[in-house]
Amino acid sequence: MPFTDTTYTQVSGATDALAGQVVQSATWNNIHGDMGDALTQVMSQLVSQVSYRNILAANGSADIWQRGAGASSAIAVASATTAYTADRWYITNAASLNSTVSATTALSNNSLLAAKVQRVAANTIAAAQVFGYPLDSDEVQRLRGRKVTLTGLIKAGANWSPASGTLTVTLYVGTGSPGKRGGGFTNEANVLAISTNLTAGGSAVAISGESAAVVPVTSTQAELQFSWTTVGTAGADDSFTFDDMQLECNLSSDTWTPNDYDRIPFETQLELCQRYFNKTFPYGVAPAQTGGASGALSLRSVAASQIGLFWRYPASMRATAAVTLFNTSAANANWRDQTAGADVVASADPGGSANEKGVFISGATATNTAGGINHIIYIQAIADSGL
Repeated sequence: MPFTDTTYTQVSGATDALAGQVVQSATWNNIHGDMGDALTQVMSQLVSQVSYRNILAANGSADIWQRGAGASSAIAVASATTAYTADRWYITNAASLNSTVSATTALSNNSLLAAKVQRVAANTIAAAQVFGYPLDSDEVQRLRGRKVTLTGLIKAGANWSPASGTLTVTLYVGTGSPGKRGGGFTNEANVLAISTNLTAGGSAVAISGESAAVVPVTSTQAELQFSWTTVGTAGADDSFTFDDMQLECNLSSDTWTPNDYDRIPFETQLELCQRYFNKTFPYGVAPAQTGGASGALSLRSVAASQIGLFWRYPASMRATAAVTLFNTSAANANWRDQTAGADVVASADPGGSANEKGVFISGATATNTAGGINHIIYIQAIADSGL
């Protein structure tokens, strides 16, 4: 076979270079250039992967709206009322102050939706308001003994009313049981606060801040909370909108941009939120009596007798849930016999066997006119184990 000359050619300077001198070679330059390019590509791919570093991973970007009609949600909250709106987020209205919390256009290119918190137009109450995200035990555990960083996007409506446009975002922690902050936590500490003066009708602004001290290792409860005080008479858009709120430990980046948001897939966010709330209604349908049969729990009666079934939740909930029942065609909480056009009295968890995985829903003894032989029977339900 032919012989190929593979004589090694010494790189100039390779044997007589002194310590600290550079041995140059076009070949080695190319090799190291290729290695550098490869490492840069690998690191870029790693950085773009979901890391779950965001403590608000379940719905920090306000993409999930099970309690409303999905992406078209507009949830009205009465005065002197505390209510969940976007999944994991709740609002507490002052006396005589009504508000609406709506899914709206995202504030960043990669976000699906944002949340708009609005005082109802023409309301004249000047009062302090709060909008919060209470953390569960496993989420608080990740924060203990560490400094935290908060980042996000906020935009004021055209008639944003607080004095100087001030909106404050605060992380409170305490040593009691997980839940809404209400009047304050046990042994409460204010770990981080960002106060921003928003310009009414202005563009979205990025906020960021880092705690001066670590989260106490004794912390067992926490809540991220927006707070503001309304002034004067509400205009048509006395609101603020937020998106991509990210709470994490020891963020190394000095300058945050929307591209830094740790965005997890919609279906994963939905599953995380379903630990706290889920429903039989389609995602885009707000729970209500006479809400229709789509997605409803259903059965076919085989005789004139009692009816019932076990509703296994789509995700294991954080605790045994409070269950509310909805008639598909009438303004009550009964089963609907679609065949007979009549109702059968329903009961959720009559035997006390419900747990975080599901609940038994029974029905009264049926007759041939309501729940008789071969009749199709429906019921809708929600399960709520929110903090």
